[in-house]
Amino acid sequence: MRRLGSVTLGLVLSLLVLTSAAAQVAPQPAPEAVFFGSVPTRGGVALVAVTGETPVTVLLDALRDEGCEPELLAVTIGGRFRLYSPDAPAFANREFPDPLVPPRAAIVSCSPASQVRDAHLVQLVTKDHALPADFVPEDLVALPEQWTLPGLGSERLTAEAAAALEEMLQAASDAGHEIVVRSAYRSYEEQVYTYQYWVDILGATEADRRSARPGHSEHQLGTVVDLTNAEVGWDLLPEFGDTPGGQWLKEHAAEYGFVESYPEGAEAITGYLYEPWHLRYVGTYHASLLEFTGLTLTEYLGQLQSSSN
Repeated sequence: MRRLGSVTLGLVLSLLVLTSAAAQVAPQPAPEAVFFGSVPTRGGVALVAVTGETPVTVLLDALRDEGCEPELLAVTIGGRFRLYSPDAPAFANREFPDPLVPPRAAIVSCSPASQVRDAHLVQLVTKDHALPADFVPEDLVALPEQWTLPGLGSERLTAEAAAALEEMLQAASDAGHEIVVRSAYRSYEEQVYTYQYWVDILGATEADRRSARPGHSEHQLGTVVDLTNAEVGWDLLPEFGDTPGGQWLKEHAAEYGFVESYPEGAEAITGYLYEPWHLRYVGTYHASLLEFTGLTLTEYLGQLQSSSN
């Protein structure tokens, strides 16, 4: 079996604990009975699990469909590694389980040619990673008035995020939850005023926990909304997450491609206080992987950026 570029056995060993954790997770159905619980990291390494009996050839083809050219698969059985390389002769792969059956999880090494799926939705914007002052999404559209808070003016999102948001809010409404948008796209210039407002009230140190500095706001992407409901007086409060509507979003938002950017208890990672109202559209693919990994969005996007570089 040929040596794999930058992927070493030491890196595989460092991810061994992830395979054990993945085996405890009930995977969600996906096309071709393969769920991609990707853990982006150095060397194009990811974690995959199967939802049904899956021949290795099917898994390899499905990985290629997702933009990963597999170099190596690794599983553990009885405390020992079993390896599979598409380039190796059949006898070298004979100890690898084929087909894979649930709850089996495998580490896969992708070649450097792998592309990040839906890359336009996973741009890293944090306290340390800023957008240019002149960045403006090209396809902003106005949200229908029925989904916005009256009196606050027109709210806009990118066309893709707007379509997903309308579908999600309609589903919430059908379930008995009236949820509306209080804020959506915010330009660099608008963020200058928003951030200064909090500085004037709270001082810079406390303002930095609640508001992004200009250029560092996800709202500038045009894929972020602040949501609210009557239970919190149409305001943006942490209690929103405890309302029936907020709980519905926690359970279903990922189905429509939305995730919480700043979850509870993660200020040390994100730099911001808990904001259950602040949801970012990353698409259903990345939303499902984020749930699977248990990472914050900040961690996930950071690791995704590192692996793509």
